[in-house]
Amino acid sequence: MIKSVIFDIDGTLLDTEYAILNSLRDTIWELKDENVELSDLTFALGIPGEIALKQLGITDTQNGSIVWNACLANYSHTIRLFDGVADTLKELKIRGYKLGVITSKSSQEYKADFSPLGLDGYFDTVICASDSNRPKPFPDPMLKYLELSITQKDEAIYIGDTSYDMQCASTAGVSFGLALWGCHKLNGIRADYYFNHPADILYALSIDRNKQEEMPWVKLATELQFLAQSGLCYSKDAFDIERFERIREISAEIMSAGSGYSLDHVKSVFCNETGFQTPKLDTRAAIFQHDKILLVEEKNGTWSLPGGWVDVYESIKTNTIKEVKEEAGLDVIPIKLIAVQDRKLHNLPEYAYGVTKAFVLCEVVGGEFTTNIETTKSGYFELNELPLLAEEKNNVEQIRLCFDAYYAKNWNTVFD
Repeated sequence: MIKSVIFDIDGTLLDTEYAILNSLRDTIWELKDENVELSDLTFALGIPGEIALKQLGITDTQNGSIVWNACLANYSHTIRLFDGVADTLKELKIRGYKLGVITSKSSQEYKADFSPLGLDGYFDTVICASDSNRPKPFPDPMLKYLELSITQKDEAIYIGDTSYDMQCASTAGVSFGLALWGCHKLNGIRADYYFNHPADILYALSIDRNKQEEMPWVKLATELQFLAQSGLCYSKDAFDIERFERIREISAEIMSAGSGYSLDHVKSVFCNETGFQTPKLDTRAAIFQHDKILLVEEKNGTWSLPGGWVDVYESIKTNTIKEVKEEAGLDVIPIKLIAVQDRKLHNLPEYAYGVTKAFVLCEVVGGEFTTNIETTKSGYFELNELPLLAEEKNNVEQIRLCFDAYYAKNWNTVFD
């Protein structure tokens, strides 16, 4: 389980690319009287400044650093936090994660460029270029961080935007998350997580993979069911068909033994489809009024976002409209796709078939709630006063995601 979240600075927390590249070009012009294209300087992003200067043929790196910092000051007004960074750091701290920084900046550069932003208080441990024997891409900075923060390597994730960050993490045995919002060169970068927006970090960390691993028989039975259904769809040989039917029976027997449901019940919900097996599609509507979200009460007393399976001939939009009308009595207009999620990564209990969940932000244009065959009442709730949720349909993290989308000025769809 992840307990420590570590960040690179340039290109991950701070948008500094314009300032770094233009100031470096000015430095080369001042020291070597050479005009260099910005595209030829991108290698300098993510490595210590002294190394970048040496690669450019500037041997007096001490003087070169002084000149570069002076040139950088001319572009300080262009440096900014990436959108969503401050909110994400705040929420991570609230949730109890240890936060850290591993940067190629010197300690002086860290104090000059980063400390004025007022984010120092979020970070328990900061590793600058001089704090380890070798800088990124070597594992030394990460190993030093693990030592100082008393963190096991399987309890940490490092989030950065370059191949140097990736190599530093992977060679130290730490998970790596790629900050796509600041990454401009994807070639050769392999990550354990790919984050489109800083808020994606919160959603990824909310997935409890330990719970998913508690029931390995579900995965095995589901795979057997998939193989059997595919074989029955495409096979023509009578003997092969007989074998695939037996494989399907075995998958049902595994599910029955593990879940406690009768074999007949498992077969009715697990082995009743034909054709190539694909995930089912579920839509959930996020509707807000006075900063509260609409939930409907199921007949068993739990609450959920109005929604359900996408019917034949319905799209995500039309199905959302239909389900809200049926369960909440409201007429709505879908306005924004919040997220598309693989259910097994977020919701328990795990189903024996795949489900893709689409969360849609909607605006109400009319209607009112009436009791129906599916729900008994509806109500609007604040995030900190949610009732007992139907966890198999929506959990707190998914509803929090809806709140985030509702408040965001420019929302980027989250997808697994």
